[in-house]
Amino acid sequence: MTPFTLAEFSRLSPRLDRCDRELGQLSDFFDRHRSDVLAGDWGAVSAASLGVHNVYNGIEDILMSLARDLDGSAPTGPTLHQDILDQMASELAGRRPALLTPDLHIQLTELKGFRHLVRHKYGFDLKPEKVVDNVERLQHAFPTFAKRLKDLHDQLAERSASP
Repeated sequence: MTPFTLAEFSRLSPRLDRCDRELGQLSDFFDRHRSDVLAGDWGAVSAASLGVHNVYNGIEDILMSLARDLDGSAPTGPTLHQDILDQMASELAGRRPALLTPDLHIQLTELKGFRHLVRHKYGFDLKPEKVVDNVERLQHAFPTFAKRLKDLHDQLAERSASP
C-alpha cells in the first residue's frame, strides 16, 4: 500500500493500489492481445476498453475525494467530470498546489472522453486504434498521476509538520 500519513489521503491508498492492480492486469492482457485489439476482435476490444474505463474511474474517484477533503468542495452537475480535472489542475491558494500538470490534465481529459464513449456506446462502436491509443495513454498517465499524488501528499505533510 502507498504510505500516506495525512488523514485527507488515508482512504486513497487502497484506491490507488486497486488502480495499479487493474492497470497491471490490463497491461498483461494487452501485451498478449494487442494484435487482437488492432484486428477489431470484439472480446479483446471490449476487455481492453473496460480496463481503461475502470482505471480512469479509480483516478476520478481519487480526485473527487481530494476535492471534498482538501478543497472542501467537489463539483456536481452535468460537467462534473471535466470540472474535477480542471479543479485539480489549478492551485488552491493557501491549501494545495495544482495536482495535475498541464500535460497530465490533457492526458486525463482524453481518457475521460474515451471512458465516456466506453460507458455509452456498444463495443462494436469502438475503433481499435483508439483503444490502443488509450491503453498506451493510460500506461503513461497513471504512473505520472500516482507520483504527483505522492508528491502532493509529501508537500502537504511537510507543510503541516513545519512550525
